[in-house]
Amino acid sequence: MQITLFSLFMSVVWSSVLAAFNYFCRKKHYFIRQLGITNILFLYLFSIVRMLVPYKFSFTRVIPSKGAFGDLCKGAYANHIGTAQISPVSMFAIFWAAVSTVLLVRFFVQYLKAMHEFSAYRVREDEQCRRIFQRVLNHSSRRLKVRIRSSAHTSIPMGAGIFRKSIILPEEAYTDSELYYILQHEYTHFRNRDLLLKILIHIYWCIFWWNPAIYLLKRDFAQILEIKCDLDVTEHLGNQEKAGYLTTIVTLLKNAEIKREQKSFYGTTALFARSCESEIIERFRIVSASYGSQRKNLVFTGSWFLVFAMLVILSYSFVIQPDYGTAENGSAVGAQPADRPYYIECIDGTYYVHFGE
Repeated sequence: MQITLFSLFMSVVWSSVLAAFNYFCRKKHYFIRQLGITNILFLYLFSIVRMLVPYKFSFTRVIPSKGAFGDLCKGAYANHIGTAQISPVSMFAIFWAAVSTVLLVRFFVQYLKAMHEFSAYRVREDEQCRRIFQRVLNHSSRRLKVRIRSSAHTSIPMGAGIFRKSIILPEEAYTDSELYYILQHEYTHFRNRDLLLKILIHIYWCIFWWNPAIYLLKRDFAQILEIKCDLDVTEHLGNQEKAGYLTTIVTLLKNAEIKREQKSFYGTTALFARSCESEIIERFRIVSASYGSQRKNLVFTGSWFLVFAMLVILSYSFVIQPDYGTAENGSAVGAQPADRPYYIECIDGTYYVHFGE
């Protein structure tokens, strides 16, 4: 078991394929109805795990490739740039590490700055807030310590904090039903550990920022968490209560349109994003269709997971890499003496020993 340049390349390809495949299937609401949003969330994790485990195992078959791919790989690994004698692959690795470091440091600085700012917001201890939040706790099987805060600097209700959890409310007047749905939504995010998942996905994006499929996965992952939260909140609600929940989102969305000064931050769980109307419409359709309370097709779910598992296994069954058909000195393999062993140095840093017959 080892990691090579080509096993990493295959990992990128297969992870992207699995993420894109899952994304386009997820966009069909038939899959949400049959699989359930939680299972779709787990299927996304398959593509993430595939990227994080780029190993070449003992059963992995090497498929030699000639032509343009082989020439490109050899040029990227064997050629050197400038007097420093650095190969293009090494240059990319250095650039990759530098950008990833900058993205990670920037995110953690922003996160700490945001948490410090949120901690200065006023804690709401009025009778309405205490009463409604107690109602939320009474309907939950898991009790968490969460502070309710408010600020004039925010236009969208949001949850923040991994260890010191807070629900941030805009400084507005709410009816009891509006406040209940807002607090229930954000508390459900905390109960499901959605904020932790969002942060981990963002860290994953910071590391593999160069993969276009990660952008697709990151955006849809956040949407899935919101859909899952919506379905959890409305699972046992009647049609009239669901209408009240969706009406609350519409009301808050209209109020947020008036306040455009706030910038979104990925380290929180906001009730909605102003700039993604199509995603809000999708959430409304799914909640209205009561996908959360519909019975899932276990046979379909098991078959779908089996297909994904087989794809993951298949992705480890072969690695495509250039055909090493020359000896270290550049002469053809067939030109070497039959009774004399020699080494072939591969462009990924490994060696093969060839013994004459």
